Amino acid sequence: MNSIFLYGTLCHGPLRALVSGEEDGQLVPASLPDHAVYWARGESYPLIVSEPGSAASGLLIVDPSPRAVARMDYYEAGFGYGLQTVTVDTESGPVTAKVYLPPPSGVVVGAPWDLDVWARTWGDLSCLAADEIMTDMDARPAVEVGRRFNSLRARAQARMNARDTAPTTLRRRAVPGDVRVSRRRLAYSKFFSVEEYDFSHKRFAGGYGREVNREAFISADAVTVLPYDPVRDRVMLIEQFRTGPFARGDSQPWMLEAIAGRVDGGETAEAAARREAVEEAGLTLGALHLVGKYYPTPGAKSEFLYGFVAEADLPDSAAGLGGLESEGEDIRSHIIPFDQAMDLIDSGEINVGPLILLVLQLARLRPRLRGAG
Repeated sequence: MNSIFLYGTLCHGPLRALVSGEEDGQLVPASLPDHAVYWARGESYPLIVSEPGSAASGLLIVDPSPRAVARMDYYEAGFGYGLQTVTVDTESGPVTAKVYLPPPSGVVVGAPWDLDVWARTWGDLSCLAADEIMTDMDARPAVEVGRRFNSLRARAQARMNARDTAPTTLRRRAVPGDVRVSRRRLAYSKFFSVEEYDFSHKRFAGGYGREVNREAFISADAVTVLPYDPVRDRVMLIEQFRTGPFARGDSQPWMLEAIAGRVDGGETAEAAARREAVEEAGLTLGALHLVGKYYPTPGAKSEFLYGFVAEADLPDSAAGLGGLESEGEDIRSHIIPFDQAMDLIDSGEINVGPLILLVLQLARLRPRLRGAG
């Protein structure tokens, strides 16, 4: 008998089904003596630790299929976990089983593990990330799961955000079956991914069009933030080197932009905006005004942006250097009058779309923010 004892997130039925790829076989309540399960402090996953006199509660999968074991092995190996032999207690007595245990680490334990709390907070997000992980099992080695996990979870957050779709008063209202996908392939994956699709979709004239092959550049949702000081009537712009213009052949690849960054897994757009302002410019934001939610380039990119104008205190001393060295960022911030920002749009020196949108939206909001309307 080849039973596996589960004590953490795979005790969550929806996640377990996605990872194993099949309906549960025989599940038996079980516990691992002299062990306990805690939250990893400040993280969204559990740790199992040796603790004499305690018992780590979980589930025993009795004699899972080789396919299910292979899939669970792949998923767990992505995080460095491997199978070890243990003896667990069941109502029928002690049973020899395997358990996925992590490698030694310096992670500190937090509060006692609570599966229900995890499921409410992280369950949907983890299932979406697992779905993408397991879809690419035959295309990517397990080691890439851990390396890509933050990006995978940010991508899962984007898929959750996409459930809140925009109105369809003028455009076509899609229903299930309008798009028929015959093949999906992960063509490239690092910080960003490229996915290739073969599909057909409903035509405006009726029926389905011919099958086409298309690629999509996959990235997480992101925020853009234009800090504005309504008292001094000035804005903060940031400047940094950008690979896109450089690759295009632009001889001036240092761009003027808004503060921007990825919405991480489990993070709101508003929280991401405030975090990025601190990381890129050392700036604490006041009130946030959402002025746009949009796809900047929907023909080829999944990226979705949340644009904010943010009230902030912007004395001369607020300008300076910033960015996270760990992410290779080298950022300079500028404090300029609002009218100068408009002039830079007219001259073409501001040539990044999200910043143009934010400055023009600020022109609309500016009288109210300054107390004149």
